[in-house]
Amino acid sequence: MSLLERNPSVFRTTASVAASAVAVIALALVAPASASAAGVTGVAGAGAATAAAPQLADSNGPLAIRYATPPTLGPRDWNGPEVRNLAITATGEGFTVDFDYASVPSPTIPNLFYGGLVTLLVDYGNASTPVRPAPVIGGPPLLYDEPALGLDATSATKQTGHFTHSYTINRADPLVIALYTSTGCDPSSGPVGCGGGDDLFASAVLTPPAGPDRVAGADRFEVAVNISERAYPSGAFTVFVATGANYPDALSAGPAAARFNAPLLLTPSDALPGSVRTEIERLQPGRIVVVGGANSVSGAVFDQLKSIQSNTERIDGADRFEVSRKLSEYAFGSHTETAYVATGANFPDALSAGAAAANSYGPVVLVNGGASSLDASTIATLTTLGVKNVVIAGGPNSVSPGVEASLASVAGITSVVRDGGADRFAASANINNRAFPSAGRAFLATGLKFPDALAGSAWAGAIGAPLYVVNSSCVPQATLSAMNAQGVTHVTLLGGTATLTTTVESLTACAS
Repeated sequence: MSLLERNPSVFRTTASVAASAVAVIALALVAPASASAAGVTGVAGAGAATAAAPQLADSNGPLAIRYATPPTLGPRDWNGPEVRNLAITATGEGFTVDFDYASVPSPTIPNLFYGGLVTLLVDYGNASTPVRPAPVIGGPPLLYDEPALGLDATSATKQTGHFTHSYTINRADPLVIALYTSTGCDPSSGPVGCGGGDDLFASAVLTPPAGPDRVAGADRFEVAVNISERAYPSGAFTVFVATGANYPDALSAGPAAARFNAPLLLTPSDALPGSVRTEIERLQPGRIVVVGGANSVSGAVFDQLKSIQSNTERIDGADRFEVSRKLSEYAFGSHTETAYVATGANFPDALSAGAAAANSYGPVVLVNGGASSLDASTIATLTTLGVKNVVIAGGPNSVSPGVEASLASVAGITSVVRDGGADRFAASANINNRAFPSAGRAFLATGLKFPDALAGSAWAGAIGAPLYVVNSSCVPQATLSAMNAQGVTHVTLLGGTATLTTTVESLTACAS
């Protein structure tokens, strides 16, 4: 398990690297009437002026090979087998590897050849990801193989052959394929021996295939589990758990979970689903954080979580606003330059702000958006956090001008800006436009329900990718324009077709 996955003080390092090549469209589930209008529902017809869908990468075909610097060998050392004509080809199901190989001659002993060993690893990453110098460095890879080449360990003559094999792997995230050859040495009768090992021979980047992919599940709890499996295949030190029955306590949990590079799992208030328990056990966390009071996540569920990991704690409060304040202070401490402020009366603006806030290493603080001024408790929290810059998520119907004026007068705050829009979808586009000038990966969420997008906001925040809320049957033109400007090349839908239809999957623009 990597340091990033196991150490709660290390955040968004390798995860940010994985973010640069894919776009994820996550979904939200249905909202009650919002301060923002529900927005458009029609699909653009023929002849309507519409924003173009982003150009998705077509990544099937031969991959560019990056050859490593050959190892420095001593007078008795050898490196093998010899690999020539290496070709790695992306396929719809994974990739194919082809190469010619040969045993290598002993540097000092005539008529002796060594077979050596080829090792193949696949890990998350892209062109800027450092490749492991040896296969034994780092945590368990996604794929490990020692191809059977049929070479003898030693032989009197040179042996040759050709290897080809097709590997099946989930290509939803960018991957690095690395090949290693082995190093050894001739025997010596002297007092000094030599060590063996593996050296990087070559690597290639396998980007996601063209077209959106989808993370779905039978219900909101299973979708969150499947998101966790995709985002944290090797486990996670911290796991956040919130109710999937309602949104208020959990809205601030996305950026908080992202701060700890942690998944956000959902549970009914009164019983822990078996699939959620199994996923937590797979993750092997060193800490579980329960968000919300006993009315949100019951004492019985808390005790079940504690039976999995004794280091289980609860962040609760008298209402959604106190939970949000306490969670913000818990996760972000006293050196937080930027905070997002959103209404606690509805979820779309806060969900869009989750990944944006996490990208700025800041919280989403929920407020009573309809109040005439900011309350003293929220002012105290912003002061404790050391906030200098505030971004208001949503228009004046969501967070009032009076609250905005109060924010500008808080000691230490030097900048207050607002990202609103005509509806929740336009606000989401504006929030993400500001936070992510460029993005290879993006999350789109239906703005009509909350659970899938809630779990997705933690994933998006951890990898530095935007999460948009969209209509369940089409993609708003502002969203398509924003993704085009950001350079999004791949889209992943979170949730089934009942939540985001196939017209969203095809990136069909809404009529207006």
